[in-house]
Amino acid sequence: MPSFQGSQRRDVRRRLAAAGHSSLPMETPPEATQWQSPERKPGLYALKALPEHHASPATRIPIRMLPFLAAITGLLLPPAILSGLLFFPDPLATLPASLGERWHNTSAALQYLLDVRSPQGLSAAVGLASCLLAAALAAATRNVRRHRLDDHQGRYRAWGWLSLMLATAGLTFVLPIGPVVATVMTDATGWDLQSAGRGWWTLLVAATLLPLGIWAVLPLTQRLATGLWLFAALASWLAAEGIGLGIAAGWQPDAWQLGDTAHWHRAADTLRALMPAFAAIGTLVASRSVVREARGLVQPRPARSRPAKTSETKPAPTAAPENAATVDTAEAEPHHAPAPDDDATADESHALEAEDTEPSADDVAPSPAAIDNNGDDIDDDRRLSKAERRRLRKLARKNRAA
Repeated sequence: MPSFQGSQRRDVRRRLAAAGHSSLPMETPPEATQWQSPERKPGLYALKALPEHHASPATRIPIRMLPFLAAITGLLLPPAILSGLLFFPDPLATLPASLGERWHNTSAALQYLLDVRSPQGLSAAVGLASCLLAAALAAATRNVRRHRLDDHQGRYRAWGWLSLMLATAGLTFVLPIGPVVATVMTDATGWDLQSAGRGWWTLLVAATLLPLGIWAVLPLTQRLATGLWLFAALASWLAAEGIGLGIAAGWQPDAWQLGDTAHWHRAADTLRALMPAFAAIGTLVASRSVVREARGLVQPRPARSRPAKTSETKPAPTAAPENAATVDTAEAEPHHAPAPDDDATADESHALEAEDTEPSADDVAPSPAAIDNNGDDIDDDRRLSKAERRRLRKLARKNRAA
């Protein structure tokens, strides 16, 4: 009977980790691969050009603080500039007058390129690039965490699913995935949840990303920073969708003295533009913390392990007389008629009990000087249990009788 409960895959991962399979150093790629042969030469390329000699994307993750802060600034700066142009449109409005009548078409193209609402503008391109970068960082985090020795439950798989969801979020900037899903759910259920089924798309995304993010973030060492950035990404997208759904449902912010509708539309566009940057920063923080754990720069968070169930094998109890008390099964001997020397038998039983309470020199593990030449490492302070001492004495008596 196994000492733990779980699936067969978890059993294999636990046994491989116990055998030290994942901790073995990686072998260097051989010079001659299966794609090479005496007839097929690499041509003008050296052997270092083969993919086996190139480093993985995880080596490109910034570890030091200065490059890490520079990466965060580079991710936040483009959507911040585009959002500032949305709230302060004076530079774009004065662009045709500054360029003149000759460059009128050029100024119109630049305005379309810098518009946050443009589906083919710079904002959509930055959002797509940020989401794809976040998906790549999540995949790198999965590839590093899958080699953790104490991850018997396979919690690294959450980062693979999160990478797939982030890649899908990036494709929504160029493909109408949201309207398609909303239309399918509306036709399947017959319920139109606000504005041509946009409520279905918002509900499905929130119900998928929220538990997936919790599953992925909780085992990390820097789970607070990662969780805050990823939650900011999800919250900004939900707030943007909520503003759009509320205004489409007839919500008038003028009645609450919260500004006009155009102001809230600009706020929703700003939040939607910042969402990919928040997601990319969250996955960057997670991948950086995982790589630092793998390099031994920080103390990793210990994984939760279930207490092992110690199963002690007990021999079957012997049949006791009708008016007799319960007999200890470990000391039960075959029943026989009482001999004339019952006093001697009682003295011998008292002596055995004294031996059980006071362990002899044979019951203590040998010292390092007494270890054999095989190099077996036995703990000096380990003492045998009471059941083991009884079993050893019983074996010794049998050997003497033989």
